[in-house]
Amino acid sequence: MTRPARRRQEPLAVALAGAGMISAHHLAAWRSLGPRARVVAICDPDAARAAKRAEEFGIPATYRDREAMLDDVAIDALDVATPRETHADWVEAAAARGVDVLCQKPLTPTLAEAETLIRRIDGRIRLMVHENWRFRPWYRELKSWIQAGELGALQLATMAMVNSGFLPDEAGTRFALVRQPFMQHEARLMIAEVLIHHLDVMRYLCGPLRVVGARASHTLADVRGETLATIFLETAAGAPVVVNGTMAAPGYPIRVPDRLELVGSIASAAFSGSPLILRGGKRPREIGFDDAGGYQASFDGVIAHFVDCLVSGAPFETDPTDNLETLRLVEHAYRAAGLHAPGPKS
Repeated sequence: MTRPARRRQEPLAVALAGAGMISAHHLAAWRSLGPRARVVAICDPDAARAAKRAEEFGIPATYRDREAMLDDVAIDALDVATPRETHADWVEAAAARGVDVLCQKPLTPTLAEAETLIRRIDGRIRLMVHENWRFRPWYRELKSWIQAGELGALQLATMAMVNSGFLPDEAGTRFALVRQPFMQHEARLMIAEVLIHHLDVMRYLCGPLRVVGARASHTLADVRGETLATIFLETAAGAPVVVNGTMAAPGYPIRVPDRLELVGSIASAAFSGSPLILRGGKRPREIGFDDAGGYQASFDGVIAHFVDCLVSGAPFETDPTDNLETLRLVEHAYRAAGLHAPGPKS
């Protein structure tokens, strides 16, 4: 899928599709690259929203129409941060013009749609999926420990995300649904929208995985999709891996750092907010991280990697072939949980 023979020259001219909540993090990451790249246009059906982002980040042109922007503005790359159901159309429109693409996860709503899209654009452009969770600084550090053999053979891995973001606070505000209103109506929610990140991180840290079972529940009547899920997996060597989460946990804060534990044959690692801890082995240690800063750093890391690879011709870490494996885990988790079709509307 990658085209390493074609290299882009700096500075890159970039357009952003989408001016929603997440676009601020994308634009901050592009700005952090300084003279290496410049966002020259932004497109969103909500003209006021696009104008607001343009003013905040000094973007010279705004558009409401995709074709108008892609026809009017000469760009090297397109950053897609629009709703998932629009991703394929954006990617195909860019491919028709020879523009390379960074596309927010999921590449498409389902595995089958992603496979179709990849076949349709294969070889025409370079495409990277914006799967930023694995670019959080603590997971990059942990990966370096694993690659250095400090944990030994993996024996057990667990990862959890538990918070109360879907529940009303004392003022009646539901933090996660105010921040991302679409979640309330998303048919595939906890696995496809939230735990997809954690499945990708576990693939990144543990290597190839397969789903051996899953359970999911609709615990909130006015939220369409599943709000609780546990996914049971195993590595190629048969080590158990568990990913679970809910955003409807009474008594929990609205946002809580991921909880991760890896047990190896030599040492174990744990993270539940700062610090990242290595227990046992020859050099046990703790490394502190700024959780809030790490969120933006993950966007910075993804976009810097995208630019580095466009310029050097190196392969993307999260190219479509790699991302299909994460999407495959998502699909298999839904099947194992007995959720073959979208959840019922409330």
